Amino acid sequence: MILKEYMLSPYNYIYYENPIYSVFDRVTRETRILAEDEIIDISVIRVPISLEIPHGVRYSFNYRIRTKEGWKTLIRFDNAHRIKGHKKRDHKHMFENEAQEFEFISPKDLIDELLKLIDDNRRIINEIKRR
Repeated sequence: MILKEYMLSPYNYIYYENPIYSVFDRVTRETRILAEDEIIDISVIRVPISLEIPHGVRYSFNYRIRTKEGWKTLIRFDNAHRIKGHKKRDHKHMFENEAQEFEFISPKDLIDELLKLIDDNRRIINEIKRR
């Protein structure tokens, strides 16, 4: 079987038995360029459903900016590992603060939430860029 790459858009995901869990055909890897100094790296992989990953989606959404010192991650959603003291793997990191758990719904909802967080924190982001 050949794995296909898909752009992250509302038209590229398919529904399985539960329509709240939309997943991509197998693997999505994409870099979205928001500006010359802002990017989002996206990785979404369908994996077998398990106790560790009950929705069957392994993902990482990584918003980075370029500073005078190089590229810096400001906001990240992922489920790559379990964080000590947390019950779920699904978590977000924001501005180097402690990880926070959240409820995974779909990759599309993650990108929507990430774009909203970027917009809501634009003042802080611009301040970090100037440092």
